[in-house]
Amino acid sequence: MPEPADRIATDLLRLARDPASGRIRNRTCLDVGLRAALFADLAIGGQVIDYAGTPAVTPLEPTGDRMLDAVRDAVARRPSVDWVRWFRYVSTDCKALRNELLTAGRWQQQRRWPATYVDDGSDDMLALAHRLDQVARYEREPDDTREAVLTTLATTCGATGRRPRPGAVAKELGKLVGAIPDETVRRIIKSAAVSMRQRRHGSSVT
Repeated sequence: MPEPADRIATDLLRLARDPASGRIRNRTCLDVGLRAALFADLAIGGQVIDYAGTPAVTPLEPTGDRMLDAVRDAVARRPSVDWVRWFRYVSTDCKALRNELLTAGRWQQQRRWPATYVDDGSDDMLALAHRLDQVARYEREPDDTREAVLTTLATTCGATGRRPRPGAVAKELGKLVGAIPDETVRRIIKSAAVSMRQRRHGSSVT
């Protein structure tokens, strides 16, 4: 499984840092996107599968990644909980990922309120955002499932600076999502998009 800095969720959070202000953008939808990214890493690694509309843990050994295993263990303790419900009460994921970046020295916090951050690899993140935009525009194929997932989640939750567009999963990004070979990953993305729409319309308890 990926090292912390290589998780889809970690890249998504770093993309969501506004390079001009240093603040984290679109937290309401981003929180859902981060949970979806953690699930996607687990699914890509064969740790969770979709079982009749709910996540289920496979017999594989834990990943050794603290954050991924926390989600994996939560699923193991709560079987038969449908996907969309896993995207409620997810604000702690952002805090944990942020603290990990701070502890590792990849981010430096400049202000306590509103919190702003400096990223030591901000140029890399700008380049990554450009590459993802090319994928979203179908100007090039994604390198792998991971990049397809990151492109989709960054677009739906507004991580790269535009407004969140969860409807893109079924519209302009439908072909990209449909080409992802793993059924569980597709389920994760679509369920996260449903949760984002609910949050934006105030119809979800969070």
